[in-house]
Amino acid sequence: MRRREFITLIGGAVAVTATNSPRLLAQDQPGFAGNEVTPLIKVDLTGVSNKQVIANIYEVPSGNMVPLHFHHGDEFHLILSGEWAAQVEGKPDHVMKAGDAQYVEREHWHGGKVVSATPLRLLGVMIVDKDKPILEMKH
Repeated sequence: MRRREFITLIGGAVAVTATNSPRLLAQDQPGFAGNEVTPLIKVDLTGVSNKQVIANIYEVPSGNMVPLHFHHGDEFHLILSGEWAAQVEGKPDHVMKAGDAQYVEREHWHGGKVVSATPLRLLGVMIVDKDKPILEMKH
């Protein structure tokens, strides 16, 4: 699937589900104070009994951090607005801007810092194990 088709697909899902999803504050997770998470989708992966697909919009104020963490599964990020100095285990740090995307492999530490005056808005889509925590924090 090409990037534009993926963005259109996810954009449609966001439009359909965003109005019906409860808004959760990421500050419920240690280290995420001030950041917000809007859940979009959380469904079982068809044909794979122990996996689920989760999509969220993350909103992070200018200067805030997304602490290092990992998921028991793969994750795709799409920057919707703002700029983010992204860190991914095993890769050089890099600044991502609106329209940039990255893939984070299963159980690789990742996080970063918002480096723009504009807050970061990021779409995160994960395929994770259902029987494990959604995220693990680096101590």
